Formats: sequence, C-alpha cells, structure tokens
Amino acid sequence: MPALLCPILLSAALAAEPAPAPPPADPFLRQYAETRGFRAGRPTAVQLSPDGRAALFLRSGPRSRAQALLETDLATGATRRLVEADGAGALTPEEAARLERQRITGRGITHFVLSRDGAHVVYGLGGRLWLLDRAAGRAAPLPGSEGALDPRFSPDGRALAYVKRGDLYVRAVPGGTERRLTRARGRDVTNGLAEFVAQEEMDRDEGYWWSPDGRRIAYAEVDESAVERRMLCDPARPARPCEARAYPRAGTPNAAVRLKVVAVAGGRAVEMRWDAARYPYLAAVRWARGGPLALVVQDRLQKEERVLAADPATGRTRTLLVERDDAWLDLWPGMPAFLPDGRFWWVTERGGAPEVELRAADGARLEVSVPRALGYAAFAGVEGGALVFAGAPDPTREELYRVRPGTPPERLALGEPGPATRRAALAPGGGTLAVTWSTLRRLPVTAVFGADGSRLAVLPSVAEEPAFVPTTELRQLGGADGIRAAVLRPRALGAGARLPVVVEVYGGPVPAWYVPQVAHRPMLIEQWLADQGFLVAVFDGRGTPRRGRDWERAIAGDLGTVPLEDQVAALEALGREVPEADVARAGITGWSFGGYLAALAVMRRPDRFRAAVAGAPVVDWEQYDTHYTERYLGLPGEHPEAYARSGLLAWAPRLDRPLLLLHGTADDNVFLSHSLALADALFLAGRPFELVPIAGATHSVPDPLAAERRWEWTAGFFRRALGAVRPGPALAPAP
Repeated sequence: MPALLCPILLSAALAAEPAPAPPPADPFLRQYAETRGFRAGRPTAVQLSPDGRAALFLRSGPRSRAQALLETDLATGATRRLVEADGAGALTPEEAARLERQRITGRGITHFVLSRDGAHVVYGLGGRLWLLDRAAGRAAPLPGSEGALDPRFSPDGRALAYVKRGDLYVRAVPGGTERRLTRARGRDVTNGLAEFVAQEEMDRDEGYWWSPDGRRIAYAEVDESAVERRMLCDPARPARPCEARAYPRAGTPNAAVRLKVVAVAGGRAVEMRWDAARYPYLAAVRWARGGPLALVVQDRLQKEERVLAADPATGRTRTLLVERDDAWLDLWPGMPAFLPDGRFWWVTERGGAPEVELRAADGARLEVSVPRALGYAAFAGVEGGALVFAGAPDPTREELYRVRPGTPPERLALGEPGPATRRAALAPGGGTLAVTWSTLRRLPVTAVFGADGSRLAVLPSVAEEPAFVPTTELRQLGGADGIRAAVLRPRALGAGARLPVVVEVYGGPVPAWYVPQVAHRPMLIEQWLADQGFLVAVFDGRGTPRRGRDWERAIAGDLGTVPLEDQVAALEALGREVPEADVARAGITGWSFGGYLAALAVMRRPDRFRAAVAGAPVVDWEQYDTHYTERYLGLPGEHPEAYARSGLLAWAPRLDRPLLLLHGTADDNVFLSHSLALADALFLAGRPFELVPIAGATHSVPDPLAAERRWEWTAGFFRRALGAVRPGPALAPAP
C-alpha cells in the first residue's frame, strides 16, 4: 500500500500505554456543540423592509440547524413566523459549496431576498425557489426553478433573476414565465456565478448585478477549463462518488473571468474590455444609481488594482483610480461606494492605515472623509448622502459612525456601550438601522433603531444562554506597543496554583481578526478548556489586521517566521507578567492557518511549545489557492525560497514533541491531503504523532458529536502532554 495510508494507523501502533477511559459526557460541551456555540436560535441575515416598518430575519430553534423566516413589526414588537422550514432535503453540490464558502452551517432557509417595494420575498427550500406574498402570507413554488441559485429582484421589484445549470435566467413576478438570458460556451463555463477564489478569498459571492433601471444585467462569465481539478473523495464513505472540484492552487492557472452585459429583454451580450492579462482578477463590481458600472480589477500578485468605469453599451472602460502597494492590497467589501451624484468613497492604506477618501465622479480625490484615527473597519451602507460604517479607533472595540461629504464623522450611540463588535444593516429607504453587537459578557443581540437613534425593537432570540461568564482578561503584553492578548483562568482556581498554558492561535492575515474579537464575544469554549486545568491565552501578533499596514505586512514573503516569533515573544512576556502562567509547560492549538502555525510551533520551537493540536493545517503552500497564497508569497516559480521557508514538510524530521492532527475528510478548502502529506513525512522520518480524520467534516465541524469529541480529544491530549491542575468545583454561575 502507498506510504500515505500508513500514518493513519501509526497512532494506534504507538499507543504503548493503555488507552485512557473515555471521559464522562460533559453537559456544557454537549450543550455548546448542539447549540452551535450558542448561536442557534439567534436572529441572523436581518433585512429591513423598505418602509422601515418591519425586520425580516432567519432563526433556528435553540438546538436545531433548520432555519425559518420570521418578521417583527417594529411598531408593536410582535413577531410572526412567515415560513416554517424543517431543514429536510439534500443539498446539491453547488448549494453545499456556496454555503461552505460563506461559512453557513444552518439549513432550511439559508438565504432570502426582499423586493424593493417590500411586497414579495423569494427564498430557496427543498431544491427550488419559493415566492412569498407578504400581505397575503402565502408562498408558492416558482415553476421550473429547481436547482436555481442566488435569486435577486430587479430594483423595481418586478422581475427576478437567478442562475440555473450555469446560466442566467429572468422572469417577471408574480406569475411571469422564465426566460434564459445566456448560453454557456462550454461545460466548464458558467454565467452569473462567482468562481472559487472570489467566494473564498475576495468576499465576492455575487456573479451578476442588476442595472439601476432594471433593464440590463452585468454578469461574470467564468471559464474554468484551464483550472486544475481536485477529486473530493470521502474515504470514510467509499460508496459515495467523488466530486471533481476546480481548485486553482498557487502557481497554476486561474479561471478566466469576463464581465458581460445583457439586456433583460434579450439579445447579444456586450463584453466589458480591460487589460485582463495584466489584471486578471475581477475583485468587485458596483452598479449603483448615479454611478457608472464600476469594476475593481487586480493584478495577479495583488500589488496593483484599478477602479474602472465601464460603458455597458460599448464595453469600453476608463480608469477612475489606481491603487498600489509594494507588499499587497487588501480588498474592502462595499467599496467603491457611490453617491447619487456620481461621487464615491474609497478605502486606501497609502498613509499607513485605512482611511476613507471621497472622490469625484472622474476619480479625482476630493477629501479624506474618514481619518486613519477612526480605524475604518467595515461598510454598512449609504443612506441619504451619508456613509455608515464601523470603525475601530481601538482594535479591541468597534463603533458605528455616519459621515457626510464635507463634515466630520459622527458616532452613532447605538447598542451596547463599551468594547463590542457592531455590525449594521440599513433599510433600503434609509432611516431605520438594524445593529447586531456582542461583548465579552454577552452573545450577539440584534436591535433596530430609528433615524433619531431611538430603539424600536429587539429581535427575539430563542437561543440557550451559557451558565457562566468567562474570566477573559484583555492585556497588552510588553507595553503600549506590545502584543494584544486575552487570558482565561479556571473559574475555580486555587490560590497560588501554577497552570500549564494552552495558546489558542489563528495568527494569520485575515479580515476576521482574532484578539480584538475576543473583546466582543464571550470566549466560552476557551473558558471550558481553561476549566480543565489550564491557563488559556490568545495572542495577536504581526500579520494580523487592525494594527496598521506595516504590522500586517510584516509577514510578506514568509508566513511562518514572524507570526511564530510573536507567539513565542508573547508567551515569554506572559510568563513574566502573569504569575500563574507556567510557560515551561506550554501547548498550542489552532485551526486552518492556526493549525499550520500550531504544527510549525511544536516542530520549530520545541523549546517553548511542548505539544500541539493542529486542525486542518495548510502543510504545503504550493497546494493552497492562488489568490490567498500568492498575495503573501508571490508565485512559486519566482519565489521558491518563500514557499520552502513557509512550509511544514521540511520541519517534519525535527518533531520530538507530541502532535495531534485533526482534519475533516470532506474539506474542500484545505484538503485532507495536507495532513496526509505531513503524516507521511513524519512517518518516513520516524517521528511519533497522532492523526484523527473526522469523517464527513468539511473545513468546519458542524456535526455536534464530532465537535464535542474534537474538544474532548484536545483537552485530553494536553492533559497527558502538559499535566494540568485539577481545579475544585466550578464557581457558581455568573448572573
């Protein structure tokens, strides 16, 4: 048999000691897993009606994945269930892949769209589309919509577009017949869908865009014929057929993406023309009232991008602005954001940190509307000539702001005070604002506010609440310019106890920042792990966002050295500043990039980390996708040394500490082949390790029992490798 199969058996062969008895069922861990981290039962996907009178949202039961559609009357606070859903029905491979890219683990109704006039809602359920008449409270399936994806209303609400079997369709609503607008040029070509890297790395889920007048649709034609295929086979279920997935790994061809415009009435599509050889990535498309059909295109290395204005009639484009960075350019969802007079806002980091510029219709820079000091973080919307956004003046907290041209930003005093994360959704007509926030002590809450800042309603949750509040302490290790950290202790800690340390790590360059986020959510699973007898710490070193351009781009050309150095430096500082931290007994765990960094830490710095649990690690960066990997390391053929420095395989012979690898067998982001390659290298080097393939799991672990076992195994592994102080009975639940 090939050597790759041997490491899976190695864990059993190395088990010289008797296997420990399985732990008794932990009530909290079971509850955490079955409630999806206490997220089940909370409102999600909130949309406000155009008249500002109602909020529509999805919500499951407290221990269910099946989401229903509900509506809250903002005048009375009454909530009614519009559509029930039991979550039954198998997903098509296309639906499953889209949900995985969007990290959506709910089922039943996962998306819905509201017409501009608020009269109708369209949602997918049971493999087809349904049209709901809100006033009548009746829903009916749309004939012929089986397999349809990504439905969206025209701006006037009279037509609906969607993608079916790789082509774009449109129909009048209600009661119109379906018309096909495109015909794919080949079996590897789709019209109206975003390619893999756009969904996974660019935050672009859309593949088509309505014109403001509803007469035309711009759409992406995606040709994947040159993209390498990877066979996604689940070895735990060999009877299931394998799926061929187009996956552009670093250095290989990407999908060829064109942007075309077709009239809703039908006819020949017009292709928008730009130098696609130089700028192959279509990163964003905007088509707003008052603005042009605008494109953001990037070069392959993402060091230069252009904002283009396209003429839908002729296909000609002109440049509105050019952005450059010697390392790489970050993408900012929602940007450019256009005003009705053609001016637009744009985010730049040319000054060393994000700031928002206002630009004229021809692209000329008019002013800085949002200064760097406010830490622009996320786009919320444009209403009444104002930009609404989340800012992070301190990386550990977010605030909501509104800014108008020519005036300074004003903070919106909405939601929970103090350190929190805040996300907002605007009513299409403006005025009403839905705000979701969470804090160290409170899981997400969503409330709706009027234009005057008054709270109109809190959207009802049926979620279970945890029985305790974590002990999370936020610190800045090493002084004012040091590394931000979160520290959790056992809730029943004896005086003078010295605790082994478990570092939970992500540590990578992603918009979903880590330590600042812990100031915004209760760290429940981290507290559970601490209660097993550890001091749990999270460190946000260089390479992570929210600390300025230079801090984030310190990892250019080497994904491992700087992030690992900062984890080590933070661990050492923790030992100096926190008396309970026994940093001589330190372990490290993480998932995805965090799994990569955890495995690297135990192989490269065994003097600091005595054990690691690495989940779904990227092992060889040449086997990861183009847009993410090349942004930081360049092309493999041009920078082989960067890939060699950053990979894990060369370090395999150095492993002399306990290492547990966890990986889903159906992962289509970081394929199981990564962990198998590391297992093979360790096996051939004669280094002991453990590998647990999680049957059927993707890059997330949505199955409650598998999620429960993941944390049981993690805690047990560290207990054996590091030892642990066994705290006394847990403290009484916090109020």
